Amino acid sequence: MHVKVLLPHPGNARPNLEINGENPALKRSYTIREFDDVKKQLVIDFVIDRHRGPATDWAAQAKVGDYLGIAGPGVRKLTDFTADSYLLIGDITAVNAVNGYAKFIPANAELRALITVPTRDDIIEMDGAEHLQITWRIEDEIPTEIAESVRRIAADMPRDSQITIGLEARELRAVKSMLLEELEFNRLHIHANGYWKKGIDGDRFNMDKKRNPL
Repeated sequence: MHVKVLLPHPGNARPNLEINGENPALKRSYTIREFDDVKKQLVIDFVIDRHRGPATDWAAQAKVGDYLGIAGPGVRKLTDFTADSYLLIGDITAVNAVNGYAKFIPANAELRALITVPTRDDIIEMDGAEHLQITWRIEDEIPTEIAESVRRIAADMPRDSQITIGLEARELRAVKSMLLEELEFNRLHIHANGYWKKGIDGDRFNMDKKRNPL
C-alpha cells in the first residue's frame, strides 16, 4: 500500500498539515516498504540521485529528528490474489510495490517480475516471495526499449494473467499498448500506474493524470 508523504517547504522545519490551509505541505506518493505495528515504525525508500524534486531534495539532506507528515494509506491497485499467473513490472521508483505485491501472491501461482534500474549497482535484495522469478533490466547495458523486454517475458504467459505496471508515464503507455494490442492480454487484468513523467515535476504530472488518465 502507499502513503502520501507531506513535506515541509524549503526553509521550514515542519510541514503544514492543514491541507486546505495557507501554504499546505507538499505531497508525494510513496509505497510502504515495511511497517512494524508494535514499534509504530514505517519504512519508506527514497530515490535521491535520479532527478531533483522536493521529496528527493529533502531525503538527500535528512537527518534524525527531521519532520515529515504521513497521510493514508491508499488502496492497492492489485487486489486479486487468487489467479494462477502474475506479472509485476516496475522501475526503480516502483521496486517496493513489486516487492510488496509479491508477498500476497500464493506460492502455487506463477510469479514473474521485470524491474528496470539505471545501473547494476541499483539492484536491491528482494524479500517479497521465494517463488518470484525476477528479471533485472539494467538500463545502461540494454539498448532496446522496455516494451521489448516485457514482450520477451510475457509472450508465453496466460492471457488472463494479473499484471501490474509502475513506470515512467511514456514507458507505461508503450508497455500497456504492447500487452493489449500485440499480445492481447485481458484489459481488465492490467493495473497500470504512472509513477512519474520525465521532464515534469510531480505536481504538474498529477494534474495531467487527472485530465488524461494513463
